[in-house]
Amino acid sequence: MTDTAERPDEPDARVSSGVPGLDTLLRGGFLRGGTYIIAGAPGTGKTLLGNQYCFATVAQGGRAVYLTVLGESHARMMQHLRSMSFFHPEAVGRVLNYESGSAALKAEGLAGLGKLIFRAVREHGATALVVDGLVAMEERSEDPLRLREFLHGLCVHNALAGCTTLLLAGQHGGPVDPRYTMVDGVVALAQERVGVKSVRLVEVTKFRGGPQVPGQHGFQISKDGLSVHPRIEAVYTRLPARTLATDARLTSGLPALDEMLSGGLVRDSSTLVAGPPGSGKTQLGLHFLMEGARRQEPGLYLGFVETPPRLVNRAERMGLALGEHVDAGRVHLVSRVAAESQPDALAEELFGWVKQHGIQRLVLDGLESFCQELTAPERTPRFLAALMYELLNLGVTPLLLQQTHELAAPEADARLDVEALVDNVLVLRLVALRSRRYRVLSVLKARESDHDAAQRLFAMTPRGIEVAADSEGAEALFNGQTPSQAVPPRKPKRKAGRKPVRRGKPPRRGGRGA
Repeated sequence: MTDTAERPDEPDARVSSGVPGLDTLLRGGFLRGGTYIIAGAPGTGKTLLGNQYCFATVAQGGRAVYLTVLGESHARMMQHLRSMSFFHPEAVGRVLNYESGSAALKAEGLAGLGKLIFRAVREHGATALVVDGLVAMEERSEDPLRLREFLHGLCVHNALAGCTTLLLAGQHGGPVDPRYTMVDGVVALAQERVGVKSVRLVEVTKFRGGPQVPGQHGFQISKDGLSVHPRIEAVYTRLPARTLATDARLTSGLPALDEMLSGGLVRDSSTLVAGPPGSGKTQLGLHFLMEGARRQEPGLYLGFVETPPRLVNRAERMGLALGEHVDAGRVHLVSRVAAESQPDALAEELFGWVKQHGIQRLVLDGLESFCQELTAPERTPRFLAALMYELLNLGVTPLLLQQTHELAAPEADARLDVEALVDNVLVLRLVALRSRRYRVLSVLKARESDHDAAQRLFAMTPRGIEVAADSEGAEALFNGQTPSQAVPPRKPKRKAGRKPVRRGKPPRRGGRGA
């Protein structure tokens, strides 16, 4: 067992792992001088993580040694690493040295390998060491006691030298594995099948000297190496630290709807807009963003179907000059493909956009698409709560658009049980009467505000959405009568220079002055 009293000064000093998101799980990074096992089956990313850690160390001014034991050749490893963005060939042989311990292990066993490691750390002044091949060391050790003694000596030596060490091992052996009792921490990598797709997972199963974020978390491998995406409900745990002021309102751009909400949506409140396809959810969201742009309140649209050019084109057909606000940076349009995505990674991106652009209004078009790639469906309520709370803590007033089950139903039937998480619920419906469908809007819930709960007709026009001034048309519709007017009447604009046409009897022909 490592004697922590033999550590150098500043025992709580941390060093970065070089892996985005992993330091979050470690609550700041590895402890300087600590020894950690990176466990996982072949193909899970252990070697890549070890190299990424070494290159991150030298990029920050440190020196590193990567030692292989009966692994792939260094030339082969360099060939694989060249495509990675973190790989800098000028560092190899200068501040990052690759060593082989295979000959020492074969000739002298663990004792010879230990001497090689201690000499390499000392000669190169290494602050980071990666030993790739703990499985080969186990196979060459005479008995388990010798292996534990070797690991103990390695932990003590590198703690005194201030050299943080990663030991790359095979499949995770569980908490009773004797190897794991000797080191300061264990990071387990795994790759699991969920349906027809493969999911990469990481878990910090042990970490001495401080807390860690528990449980499994997703990670990805790309040209930038490993990137970990912590479960947002395990990281963002703050409840919204705000007191809603009912006199601070965000108008929607639809005067009749604002009237139903006693002046608009309360700032820093959350709103769910539920309705079937074609009911007008996206258009309502665009009105909300356009109104914010006119008031210098930066807005963001995040969707999973509509591309930015199509949104701009649609808005222009409705008489909304969305394009000019996009060009001016007052509204940002982002489209993502939900398939094979990681919701936690997308949530991190979303928080980043909000901070970067100072977003105050958000339209999230497709709440179900955002959550559909969660590998554990039971996470959904906790995931959505963490997403909502962090957005509110960032000063965002979100509008969440969610599709209901039926195309035309007497009642809205939401797919996700999120109504309890939000402050306001707006319901859009398509109601069929004879051979025609009508759009109906209602305020189902407004937690922080008085509101008109009566249903009103609304229509999509070349001037955008127009909501009826009262509920008479909706009442007629639900009584089986054809509504006389779906939206408030507007007087036609008279062109300048033309006299109004008199509506009456035509003048007599043949009279005086004819």
